[in-house]
Amino acid sequence: MIRTSNLPWKSPISKLPAQISTEKSDQGPTVQTSTLSNDQIEKSRRDIPYLQDIVYVDNAAVSPVPSRVEKASNRYTELTVRNLREVTEIAIDEFDRGRALAAMLVGSSPSSIAYVQNTSHGLSQVAMGIEWREGDNLVVPAQEFPSNYLCWLQLQKLGVEVRRVESTNGRIEPEDLMPHVDRRTRLVSISHVQFYSGFRVDLGKIAEVCAKHHALLVVDGTQSIGAMSLSVEASGVDVLVVSGHKWMLAPRGIGFMAMSDRALEVVQPRIVGWLSVNEPFAFKRTLDLLPDARRFESGTPNGSGIYGLTERLRQIYELGPQAIHRRVLHLHEYMKQRCLQAGLEVVFDFEECSRSGILLVRKPGTPAETLHAALNAAGIYASVRSNAIRLSPHYYNTDEEMDRIVNTMSEVSSLTV
Repeated sequence: MIRTSNLPWKSPISKLPAQISTEKSDQGPTVQTSTLSNDQIEKSRRDIPYLQDIVYVDNAAVSPVPSRVEKASNRYTELTVRNLREVTEIAIDEFDRGRALAAMLVGSSPSSIAYVQNTSHGLSQVAMGIEWREGDNLVVPAQEFPSNYLCWLQLQKLGVEVRRVESTNGRIEPEDLMPHVDRRTRLVSISHVQFYSGFRVDLGKIAEVCAKHHALLVVDGTQSIGAMSLSVEASGVDVLVVSGHKWMLAPRGIGFMAMSDRALEVVQPRIVGWLSVNEPFAFKRTLDLLPDARRFESGTPNGSGIYGLTERLRQIYELGPQAIHRRVLHLHEYMKQRCLQAGLEVVFDFEECSRSGILLVRKPGTPAETLHAALNAAGIYASVRSNAIRLSPHYYNTDEEMDRIVNTMSEVSSLTV
């Protein structure tokens, strides 16, 4: 049996930064750090190799991976190479540590956390796991990202009505959803942050609408978690699904799902394997499902992904989730003001409580594709969405980079008009 106590990478959860508190608020775990220092930002930038010589503001599409995360993922692969027969025993503590950190980040408990491949995987498990009856319905915004849309459409063949709610000026308000929710509504599914507009919805008020009709509130948190703070328990969220490869800065192919006690009662696992049950190494052939969210993890896990995700969660706590939240909103506001000063159009301008890391910008008379090509040529990477440039800076970006983006777009437009 290999001794694990001396492995240098085995850092117990007690070694997390002392300022972390597990007390829950409506914004998630609290930390003492309120802002990020220039030193912290510069150190973070040095740890992300992809940022060399470019300006990256496309985290709403996919995020760059820090070196620490890469090394953590590689540690698991090295374990399988050098300690093949002991890897499960060695790795289990790190897997559990990742659950605990994920739970703290979203204001939940470790028993509520299941690892998933991605958002599509997690939401599809919810869609398949409910005992639907003909005449049931669910409510979803019409402009949702396909991961939070297509999984529900497959239920129509079971006689389930998919009620689509149109947005207004990029917004989805509780009042928009309310007329569509009734006694046959089994769930409302919505993104915490809308990918096409950046609008951050009021989950607490939407949860109140759901509670009146005993409907589950299912949330795609991929465009918020890692940047925006959230407590699922305080907000009344029943299911939160997060992919790691966007604002989390984690590896691709790994994410997590947080489930309330009610969701664990209503949603049954339809993909079941030997790790979904108690005492898996007894190799029983009885369906003795685990009592917590781990029942949704059916077989051999993505160990490299979990190691990378866990290390990334450590980084988030070292910086402070609230500090990251404030930094992202600062960059949003700074970029917005600079764009307005330069005569650029901010497509969606929301109040602070509804903002996120996403900002859409246009230049009248200049096609978005033209601006996008000019940005790429200047080493600035963003996306085109809603016929506009979608900017999604993260905490590692700087005010100077925002200035460079605005200056580049301004120069292109002056040549185009």
